[in-house]
Amino acid sequence: MKRSGRRALGMAVLLALGTAAAKEERSYLFLRTPNNAYTVQVEGNDLNSADIQLTREGDSLRGRAFGRVVFLNLDANTVGGTAGGLLSRLQLRDKEGVTEIQGNFLGSLVHLDFGPQAISGTVGRCGYDLKVNADGLYEGSRSCGGIPQRPVTLGIPSSLTQQGKPMTVATLAMLLGST
Repeated sequence: MKRSGRRALGMAVLLALGTAAAKEERSYLFLRTPNNAYTVQVEGNDLNSADIQLTREGDSLRGRAFGRVVFLNLDANTVGGTAGGLLSRLQLRDKEGVTEIQGNFLGSLVHLDFGPQAISGTVGRCGYDLKVNADGLYEGSRSCGGIPQRPVTLGIPSSLTQQGKPMTVATLAMLLGST
């Protein structure tokens, strides 16, 4: 192969690898309900959308979510701090591969079971019953004081879960509790 051919092939390989890496770095958390759709870009330590602008700095999560100032500490078994000027504290406990989340967030009670196959429980006034489907998305129903809404679909990117359970739980509590 001539030198220019090898160079072109090398550039094509680098471009393909660069594109694949860029796709992995930028992913999306989303929640779809019959009435709303939320998509949050997850890029490194930043979460960005029209409604959420948050940055993780070490063990802290700071920024704004749904018009509220957020300042949370992310510990192994606790998410605590303020969200919307209200004290928030969530306890995380692992039980047989499922994370039990209990406490209060945005002034509302939270009792949620979060596992690799399902998410169920309540966040504020909304109850969720979501199971993982064949595409790896959580899908099911929610009820916020009225008739259950279906379908509800939640997609959680690995770029978020790789940041640990406290970061994932804090983000889910904001998204599920504010919608």
